[in-house]
Amino acid sequence: MNRPVSLLSCLLLAALAQAQLLPQLALDSVRTYRSLERALQNPDSVYRLDLSHQKLKEVPEEVRRFKNLNALDLGRNKLKDLPGWMNELQYMQEFSAGRNKFTRIPNGVCQWKHLKRLDMHQNRIEGLPACMGGLKELYSLDLWSNDLGDFPDAISGMKALRFMDLRVIQFSQGEMDRITTLLPSVKIFFSQPCNCGD
Repeated sequence: MNRPVSLLSCLLLAALAQAQLLPQLALDSVRTYRSLERALQNPDSVYRLDLSHQKLKEVPEEVRRFKNLNALDLGRNKLKDLPGWMNELQYMQEFSAGRNKFTRIPNGVCQWKHLKRLDMHQNRIEGLPACMGGLKELYSLDLWSNDLGDFPDAISGMKALRFMDLRVIQFSQGEMDRITTLLPSVKIFFSQPCNCGD
């Protein structure tokens, strides 16, 4: 009766023993730390951290200590950029920073080679950096309600991408067709095209 639970526990413990990059099952099962103070009591055991809704204007320097961080939620803050040291968080698989004040995707995001989910909805992002084409494991990209105008051809390099949300962004039909051609395997959610010319 307890075998499934025991098996899951064993898998989780094995993954934690290796530390760093967790398989999805383990990542979905680990504790989510919502207090920076509590997380700092045992930084090596922090794999998922939620610092949303904290009126942050910059990412706390203490986050740098969480070397095994796989998932970080910075949503609903007042962030405009990420510090350069965040590219040291090399095991990042899920990053959420919706409802902030970003005008661009920070270049550090492109350094997270294991990134699978990126959510930066409801910011002021004007375009995607070409380096995002190097995110070979990115599966889901949520950018709805931004000011996107620049979609470089290099994004076609995101071969694992399957879902992309681009609703509440004004694109011409021609630009929507171009994006769809660049990412033929991706389910893309658009709003109605604008009559803004091609």
